[in-house]
Amino acid sequence: MPQDDENKSKKSNVSPKTGDSSWLTTPRLIRHIFDKFPLVTHPLNELPNRRPIERNKNTLHIFAREGEPRRGAPSFNPSCLKWQTYLKLTGVDFVTVSSNNHASPTGSLPFMIPAASSADSTILDVVRPIPSHKIQEWAGKHCATSRTESDSIRYEAYLSLLDHRIRNAWLHTLYLSVPNFDAVARPLYISPATSAPPARLALSHSLQTAALEELTKASTSSVIDLSALYRESDNAFSALSELLGGDDWFFGEAEPGLFDAGVFAYTHLLCDENMGWKPDEERLGNSLREGKWKNLVEHERRVFDRCYR
Repeated sequence: MPQDDENKSKKSNVSPKTGDSSWLTTPRLIRHIFDKFPLVTHPLNELPNRRPIERNKNTLHIFAREGEPRRGAPSFNPSCLKWQTYLKLTGVDFVTVSSNNHASPTGSLPFMIPAASSADSTILDVVRPIPSHKIQEWAGKHCATSRTESDSIRYEAYLSLLDHRIRNAWLHTLYLSVPNFDAVARPLYISPATSAPPARLALSHSLQTAALEELTKASTSSVIDLSALYRESDNAFSALSELLGGDDWFFGEAEPGLFDAGVFAYTHLLCDENMGWKPDEERLGNSLREGKWKNLVEHERRVFDRCYR
């Protein structure tokens, strides 16, 4: 409006006063404070140089110790190790990154970030993460060799031994056995997550409570029968040993597949001395190490040599 333009013109012709009374002068008290604590302008943080490199590769986010992803070492988590091993068996080209559940779009590890589709893609391009239950489907489109996994009732029955009986015993061994929790779970899952004692206490309680709830749901009563729990896991390993027999791979396949990776995920971690298990509290793995199921231990060595040597 003309009136506004006129007002602006009048204001523009007014010069501020100079000297100590100027409206641009910093108050004396503020000047005194900043004389004692001068402002420092720090340089901007650089973008992480790791991200562009990873964008050009399929990246599997897993639980892993510091530095182990660069060496391609196996994860210390059964679920992560299963899919890490399966991808290696299928010949998919990928790298691993140490991560945690909070970084996962589903709230649990592992998950896969596929490589950028083209060299012209920018860091802001959206790449949809692949949760664990879709990794097998994704791998089928990117693996070096064509593989098919059985969907028979027999296959599902043996798979349930891993997903229930052996997993339940694993949960108790890792989280509810106090010596093992302090020796294994705490340094692997608690200490790397936070250095704050209250947060560590809360996280410990959360993990142990979740494990207890899982076992209670699987139990026919509110009291967990440990003798029955470990007897069922022993029976499960015996059934798997009988299934494998004298073959190199499960179900008589010429090449190892997802089921082999799933069994390896438990047998390797139970036999791995670097895990730090307390022998007196590790009933789940004692029978394996004592040679009760020799062919399962030999199977573990075959998978390890193929994938991690």
